[in-house]
Amino acid sequence: MMKSDLPPSGIEYFFNPRSIAIVGASANLTKLSGRPVDALIKNKFAGKIYPVNPRYSEIAGLTCYRAIGDVPGPVDLAVVSVPAEATIEALEACARAKVKTTVVFTSGFAEIGEAGMLMQERMADIARQNGMRILGPNCLGMIYYPKVVMASFSDIMFIERSHAGKMAFITQSGAFGEKTFIQCAEDGVGMNAFISVGNEADLGFSDFIAHLVGDDEISLFGAYVEGAKDGRKFRHAAEAALRAGKPVLIKKVGRTASGTRAARSHTGALAGNDRIYDSFFRQTGIIRIDELRDLTCFAQVFQSRRQPKGPNVAILTDSGGPGVEMADCCERFGLNVPELSHKTRTAIEAAIPSYGSARNPIDMTAAIMTDDALYTKCLRAIFADDDIDIVFAPAVFMSYASPGLLDEALDIYRSSDKPLVLCPIWADSSPESQAMVERACREGIPMIPEASDAARAMAAWVRWSAKRKTFMAQTAKMPAVPAQARKKAEKILQKHGPLTEYDSKKILAAYGIPTTKEEPAATASAAVTVARRIGYPVALKVLSPDIEHKTEAGGVCLNLQSDAAVRRAFAQILKNAAKHAPGAAVEGVLVQEMLPAGVEVIVGVTKDPVFGPVVMFGLGGVLVEVLEDVSFRVVPLSPDDAMEMIREVKGARILSGVRGRPASDIRALAEIILRVSRLAVDFADVIEELDINPLVVYPQGARAADALVVKKQ
Repeated sequence: MMKSDLPPSGIEYFFNPRSIAIVGASANLTKLSGRPVDALIKNKFAGKIYPVNPRYSEIAGLTCYRAIGDVPGPVDLAVVSVPAEATIEALEACARAKVKTTVVFTSGFAEIGEAGMLMQERMADIARQNGMRILGPNCLGMIYYPKVVMASFSDIMFIERSHAGKMAFITQSGAFGEKTFIQCAEDGVGMNAFISVGNEADLGFSDFIAHLVGDDEISLFGAYVEGAKDGRKFRHAAEAALRAGKPVLIKKVGRTASGTRAARSHTGALAGNDRIYDSFFRQTGIIRIDELRDLTCFAQVFQSRRQPKGPNVAILTDSGGPGVEMADCCERFGLNVPELSHKTRTAIEAAIPSYGSARNPIDMTAAIMTDDALYTKCLRAIFADDDIDIVFAPAVFMSYASPGLLDEALDIYRSSDKPLVLCPIWADSSPESQAMVERACREGIPMIPEASDAARAMAAWVRWSAKRKTFMAQTAKMPAVPAQARKKAEKILQKHGPLTEYDSKKILAAYGIPTTKEEPAATASAAVTVARRIGYPVALKVLSPDIEHKTEAGGVCLNLQSDAAVRRAFAQILKNAAKHAPGAAVEGVLVQEMLPAGVEVIVGVTKDPVFGPVVMFGLGGVLVEVLEDVSFRVVPLSPDDAMEMIREVKGARILSGVRGRPASDIRALAEIILRVSRLAVDFADVIEELDINPLVVYPQGARAADALVVKKQ
């Protein structure tokens, strides 16, 4: 194993134990508590194996000890397979014996209710107090092939696996994990580590990703996740994997929000559990998968070790239909199918029949059945085109293929570093064809029959590569905020009770976010004086910590052009407020300048129970209210995150200028998003929600027209 840049956590003993004890071991090697002994022996574990059970003196030719404390040597890893009621006592005994790590198979803890939760909390206490790390409970355990660690009861310990690839699969579902292992073995995708985390009393899936990032035996991660407990730990693990160049693919279930709440801001109302996960995955380079084959197909293209330089695809087919299907799939998943250069088309036209097509997709036609040299001539022309980054081609190594076809195709492949995916169209079971297929696979060339699977896998590889490139090149940080500005915001946030719009905007202004010119006014005369000072036209808004949604309360009057209009508006607003919220404390009105027209957007912050403060961006009006066209990122944000958020919304083109309108100041908008992120980081324990709605963006600069900061209750 490569030395990790992480401090020792005890986790390392799971993956390189000098000794393994099986507490509760059975002499019947087919039982759950006997299988680890059987697997360790059959797979030739090099360390000491210590069965522990007072009922036996010997198991499978090994001395069996009455208690873990009787084992004559130190124990790095103990597998605990005893009834739930005996588990705590067994773990306490392990702790007294200075066992470094434990795997707890037993179920009957947090998953069964309050009584089980209390026992699981005691288990976590034992881990904390003794520095003994625990995997489980309620799990299948773990397997680590490089050191022959068989700390599981699953049948997969006895299944022949593929040795191609170095995947670690970490799962919160034992059954799905077993299914994944079997599918990977069938598809020639090798797992070096299998970890079932169960209830995660101590260690969770993020801990294992973070640790294995530093392992040379692991180059790719797959995971099945129902939910994360610690967003910060998850982010650390994801970014460590991205930095190390090790993709993480996650099947995250539970796409619907687990519950709803009465949010006081648009941001809180629009945020959903799965929406935040989805944004977090994009932010950290995690590839979200929907189907198991997405994992195995990606693993195949990744195992080729040919990283695409860009998204431009050339498609070689022997029939028009498959070419059109592949082109559609490529475009759908974000790849480009460009026109080929004149030089490339000329070379292809010279090789194929006149009724074929030298465009992209390239149709060699059925003529290939009588002249398979067409294949290599076209393939050579495509690989020589510098504008093509990725090649999809049919696996035409069928019974009619000439003996030298594969040799020439492999020579072309080896002469380049471009990714190639072969897409078999129909099966040929002849020994000759199968031998050709096996040779191509040994070269690391992915063989993916379905066009959608091949295109989706390669598109994910392209996106991940681009994300890692920007992540590694990232140097800019969040905007610096003077200490005095932070103190000013802190003082306002310490104010008793809810904040008003006026309070909220002063906080924004302290953090360098431009706001409207405005002043509070307690009387109609004071409102007129302020309006004259600001300059007509003005807006009046009710000023009350108890009225958050001012428009609904009839507490807003816009575009007031005169003293008289201000007086009438003042009286009407107070009357409406008294009717809407009779007990509200009304401090008067906020007199505010009327901003010129611009593009209205919303920027906000909400608090996610897993990830903490999350920033939202969207275009204002119907796009937010009805279409929910918004993007999210977990704080802290980088400049690249802010720009991605803006580009991600479907209505982003409006900011680029449409129908003769000038383009909006995207950089100013991104800077405001970053400053909101900084504010959310600095006051993560104080600010529950924040809305700037609308933020008006102009060709130069942007201004907050309305804002609300909601403090934590």
